[in-house]
Amino acid sequence: MADAAEAARRFLSALEKLPAHTGIVFHGLPYIPPLAPARWTRGVTATSKDPRIATENFSSPAIAAIVSRTGREIAAFSAHPAEQEVVLPPEVVLLEVARINLPDGRPVVIVEQLAEHDPTSDLPPTLNDLVTLVNDALRSAQALEPAPITTPGKFVEPLFFLDVRAAENSGNT
Repeated sequence: MADAAEAARRFLSALEKLPAHTGIVFHGLPYIPPLAPARWTRGVTATSKDPRIATENFSSPAIAAIVSRTGREIAAFSAHPAEQEVVLPPEVVLLEVARINLPDGRPVVIVEQLAEHDPTSDLPPTLNDLVTLVNDALRSAQALEPAPITTPGKFVEPLFFLDVRAAENSGNT
């Protein structure tokens, strides 16, 4: 049996062979995040193209909308393809670029992966267009029936770059 480090290397090597996913993906957040600078990710980050899945049907206290440039769509290999999972590899840099609120006041943190721009992508050309796209995607998803949640907690966890200590001190954990 391979050790954990070797298994992780094989997994990451397999991920690198998949085509990059460029687009907006979502991740639920268990608390309202404080502002933080851009940071490197430490591990693989699970996201979903479906905000209902990523937020467990909008039950998370906050939402991250992430502009993925090097994520890998793994639905075809998943035990739960309906999760529409896109995995962000380790050691990517994410930077908060905007915040909006859902109609109920919950914050949505819009985060961009800092990576070389793919000129063939159909990402919005301006920040205002990105905010509109995220807002529209969230409102459209809220109008749909709840999605079945097959892996509770998978997409709802703190992101690496959020200062957990600040959240603990503010009572938002």
